Amino acid sequence: MTNTFFARSILILCASLFASSAFAANSNNNPNNAEYTGWSWSGHVDHINIDKQAAAEQWIKDTATAVGGSAEYYSSKTENTLVLGASFLFYRDNAEFAQYVEDYWGDIDYSESDANAFMLFAEYGPKYRFGQDNMTFVTVRGGISGILGSERSISDCRNCYSEDIDIEGGVYGVLGIGQTLGSLDLSLQFQQYFSGDLDNSIRFKISGAF
Repeated sequence: MTNTFFARSILILCASLFASSAFAANSNNNPNNAEYTGWSWSGHVDHINIDKQAAAEQWIKDTATAVGGSAEYYSSKTENTLVLGASFLFYRDNAEFAQYVEDYWGDIDYSESDANAFMLFAEYGPKYRFGQDNMTFVTVRGGISGILGSERSISDCRNCYSEDIDIEGGVYGVLGIGQTLGSLDLSLQFQQYFSGDLDNSIRFKISGAF
């Protein structure tokens, strides 16, 4: 399957579930309530390890940083949760280039390239709560990701030179642990990839129902 297929599948699933959430009767995220259902929202920061051979072939270092956000659909009727999200990846580049760029005011600047990408992902699996007042939790999920717009280019320049960076997402597993503090969940997650060009990643995540 291609990254385009991953992206379209995730976007279609996202649109369908967001539409259905409009009919949810109760959106309270308090884990102590007998019944609740709805969406929570989160932001995250990732440290990503890339397959060394794939990174060398694309002239990037084998680690990257990502920042992004996601929506998580939860219900007291099941321990399983669905996560739909996106991340911006910032590669550490070994093949930067530069060129003179004319800005919107006609000034000429000498600008250097950046190496970035955009990732869409979906995850599904259980969240088990335990401990005092059920405020501690572990997550075990399966996920799939697709990387789009992966390139080496100069920002804000329409006609500048650019190069594709051929790094692919894939199927992965998630294992995480977290703690509820008031209306926020703080968690640390490890992701292990089983396909694609990413090896694994560590994610720090803050989420809550707003």
